[in-house]
Amino acid sequence: MADDEDWCKPHRPPVPRRQLTPGELLFEFHIARTHTFYRVELRDQGEYGVEAQFLDPVDVRAARTFHQAMDPTRSPREMAIAWAEEERKAIEGGW
Repeated sequence: MADDEDWCKPHRPPVPRRQLTPGELLFEFHIARTHTFYRVELRDQGEYGVEAQFLDPVDVRAARTFHQAMDPTRSPREMAIAWAEEERKAIEGGW
């Protein structure tokens, strides 16, 4: 119970923050009409699947996670790449 009381001490040591690791760069593109630069990364989430993230340039604008149960005929990585390519087409086409 004494550990529970440490949170309110004014000079307690800081809690270590989780270090984010960069994802695997899939592609980058620029939309001239909106002056927006996008970076698209894949992140392997282990047993939870593969996540595709659209970053502008570092803030997440869109993301989706794919796991094997969604389509047993394709890998989560293949599904994430296909989704990212379709999203890019939609963004470049003006949605």
